[in-house]
Amino acid sequence: MIKNISTYKLLLGVGLGTLILLLIPLVAMQFTNEVVWTLSDFIFAGILLSVTGSGFVFVLKKDDSNMYKIGMGIAILSTFLLIWVNLAVGLIGSENNLINLSYFGVIGIGLIIAFLSRFKATGMSYSSFGMAIGFVLIAVIALSSGMQNYPESSVLEILGVNAFFAVPFVLSGISFRNAVADLKS
Repeated sequence: MIKNISTYKLLLGVGLGTLILLLIPLVAMQFTNEVVWTLSDFIFAGILLSVTGSGFVFVLKKDDSNMYKIGMGIAILSTFLLIWVNLAVGLIGSENNLINLSYFGVIGIGLIIAFLSRFKATGMSYSSFGMAIGFVLIAVIALSSGMQNYPESSVLEILGVNAFFAVPFVLSGISFRNAVADLKS
C-alpha cells in the first residue's frame, strides 16, 4: 500500500501533519498561560517532527525486510522521544544539568555508526546496541558522581529513565539482527 503512494505525496503528508501538530501548542497558548512557546520552540519542533516523519517515509519506501523496518521504526521513534524529553525537561535533574548533553553524544555516536555502515542491518544493530550501552554508561556515571542526591533525581529515576531508552534500542538491535538472519536464510 505505502509502496504505491509517491514519496512526494508522503512527504507532503509529513509536512501537513507537522503543521497540524504545531497548531496544538499555538491554539493552547491562546487559552492558557501554562503553554509558553517561543518562535524558536516552534521552529525546532517543526524541524524535529518533519525529520522524524521523513525518516519514517524513507524507511517505509525501502525494499528491506520487515524486521529491518521495525528496527528502524523503533530507533527513529526512540530518538525522537529522547531529544524531545531531554530538551523539554531534561532526563537527569533539570534540563540545565550538563550530564543531559551526554545523551546527544549517544545519538551522535549512533548516527556515526549508522552512516559508516551505510545503514545496513549489521551496522544498524551495532549502532542500536551501542546506543543502549551508552545509556547504561550514563546511568553509571550519574550514580557514581552522586547525581541521585540532587532534588530532581533519585536512583530509581536515573535507572528508570535510562532503562526506558535503553530497552527500545536493544529491541531495535535485535530486530536488525533478525533482519541479517533473514538475509542469510
